[in-house]
Amino acid sequence: MKRVECRDGKFVIDGRERFLFSAEMHYFRVPAGDWFDRLEKIRRAGFDTLSFYVPWFWHETKEGETDFEGRTSPERDLTGFTRLAMEYGFDLIIKPGPYIMSELKNEGLPDWLYMKHPDGIALTSEGKPHPTRVFSYLHPGFLDCVRKWYASIAKAIRESDAIMIQLDNEVGMLHWVTSTGDYSPVALAHFREYLTARAPELLAELEAWSYGKQFGFPLNVEYHRFMRQYFREYLETLSRFMDEECIDLPKIINIHGFDTLEYAKRGKNYPIGVSQLKAAADIPRAVLSGDYYIGNIVHENFTDISISNSIMTAVENPAQPLFSAEFQSGFQHDRPKLMPSSIDLSSLLCIAGGMNAINYYLFVGGRNPEGSGLMGSAHDWQAPIGASGELRGSYNRIKELISTVRPSEKELLNAKPALNTWFGFISSYYAGEFFSQDGYPFARIKAHRDMATFDGLLRGLFLLNYTVGAVDLEAVEEIDPTERPILWVFSGPFMPAGVQKKLVRYMESGGRLVLFPALPEREEHGRGCTIIRDRLNVEKGKERDWSMARIFGLEINAFYTESYRELSGFLPFGFDEEGSACAFYGSVGQGEIVMLGCGIELEREYKLEVLRRLCEHLGIERNVEIKGEFVDAWLRKGEGVDFLFLNNYDDYDKTITVKTGDLEFEATVKGREGRIVRLDGSFRERKKFEARKAVF
Repeated sequence: MKRVECRDGKFVIDGRERFLFSAEMHYFRVPAGDWFDRLEKIRRAGFDTLSFYVPWFWHETKEGETDFEGRTSPERDLTGFTRLAMEYGFDLIIKPGPYIMSELKNEGLPDWLYMKHPDGIALTSEGKPHPTRVFSYLHPGFLDCVRKWYASIAKAIRESDAIMIQLDNEVGMLHWVTSTGDYSPVALAHFREYLTARAPELLAELEAWSYGKQFGFPLNVEYHRFMRQYFREYLETLSRFMDEECIDLPKIINIHGFDTLEYAKRGKNYPIGVSQLKAAADIPRAVLSGDYYIGNIVHENFTDISISNSIMTAVENPAQPLFSAEFQSGFQHDRPKLMPSSIDLSSLLCIAGGMNAINYYLFVGGRNPEGSGLMGSAHDWQAPIGASGELRGSYNRIKELISTVRPSEKELLNAKPALNTWFGFISSYYAGEFFSQDGYPFARIKAHRDMATFDGLLRGLFLLNYTVGAVDLEAVEEIDPTERPILWVFSGPFMPAGVQKKLVRYMESGGRLVLFPALPEREEHGRGCTIIRDRLNVEKGKERDWSMARIFGLEINAFYTESYRELSGFLPFGFDEEGSACAFYGSVGQGEIVMLGCGIELEREYKLEVLRRLCEHLGIERNVEIKGEFVDAWLRKGEGVDFLFLNNYDDYDKTITVKTGDLEFEATVKGREGRIVRLDGSFRERKKFEARKAVF
């Protein structure tokens, strides 16, 4: 094992700062005789790290009988594979589960485990086995077997050049996708302990509850909070098991969330996974990472990645780098066909946003061991290296990207994304996956959160070339207006009382708050809570769904409006269909409120004019000004060297004028391409004397 630290947003390995480019290869899916070929091709592409699962079912077919040396099959020779990988110079990211998912039956668990502990399966609220047969994570019998599995593989990890270990995979995903939590006796016993410590007034309802009943709204809210602590306790337990085996390495917590099979997929549900697992960020040596599967990146969905990156940076340990342990270089289905340009553009966008470590998943295709695949024998994944070893178009695009980054690796690692403004992330708005009956106010939250953020104002900020950071409003004690002078916050009919208090203090101490599209009147349990409204001293009038509004004199269709009365001291700038004020701004203490009681979805981009006017009012400056057609622009600022990123998601060339600081020049950015421009003294001097167009 190597000495690995997380420091100032970077991985530091044996004392050297590293930008990690990692390739995912599943040795058990590739004939052992082909391992040399695949590793050679990975090395030629420029990778320094190799990542792989270690499937429990594959190495321990019978309880207590493990094979890591290839006695029963050459593809079980984990020891030989890791030795070979180290001979090629790769550092290793090892993922021993217990759950590995990866389109395998039982998500990688051995059959004998189910026979030994049938009582360990999670139960639905009806008292039936969970539809995915997921184990209750803290079931003692299940954990005892996991501890022994970790002990059996520990020697191979200790003797390898491992730099990270992944604990389980996508914890909570099986519960989320089925909208079914864990109501087993083990989980309920832990829930009872949780309530005793945090919400004892709800204990009586839990004691009276029986299978087939629904939790009341406040109890269901606490159940969602509890499950997130349950997931954290499980991951903490796995971490302790590794520590007991003297494996002192960063431990990856992998977060799920991108979805659908469309040509251009979406990340609107990604914050659900973040909300489920962000509590694990404070486990010692934990490294949060994301599954990034955007499909083909286009104008309509690129902002999903930018928003997700901002959220991840807000919830993770600030010492760790922004990191994706599953960064899409292929896809499990043959639709959508993943274009090499999409992999390139997605990579550049994430690096622009501060990502300093990428594991391309899946980089090498293969075939499942007989009878183990959920989707049959093939596991090709549209990978850059196909199942037969053929190289596909994405291989060379990734190889070219790595060769572009390597010469500037050190300077890039020490350059930070320059941010213009921030949004406040409230994870409680994404903690509702187990509601079987949506009650007020959560039904409205679900209906509004995506339209207002991923398809609304947050998307719009990126379309206007602002770069947006985030802050976890439920985690920070205070929001410093000197660090985050302008804050955009999506608000539903409820908002946690603690968050309302923080936002009031933020405004009073000089912060400028943009709140949209509702003024909260309840706290998270549905009880009345009007802390922000009382500070503003305004009254709410009518609420409307799907109506017209006039904002800054521009008539728009809105998915929601609410009107206000008693606006003493505030200036209205928006009006509903009846002419009542639905948007206003004005001073609060040393700061300001901008209340946009209007739900803006950018299904028509003419509405960007509203956002443009808001940004002008707030005086937000851009780090990069683009004149001409839209090109996505980011700036990472370092000491003496800055890096400008220009991404063109459309399929035709665009000639633009770029202005950043005192530097201004023209450039042609080719269709479906992105480039990194190194802005050092040499570039600036060259641009000072050259007037001709530059093609990047």
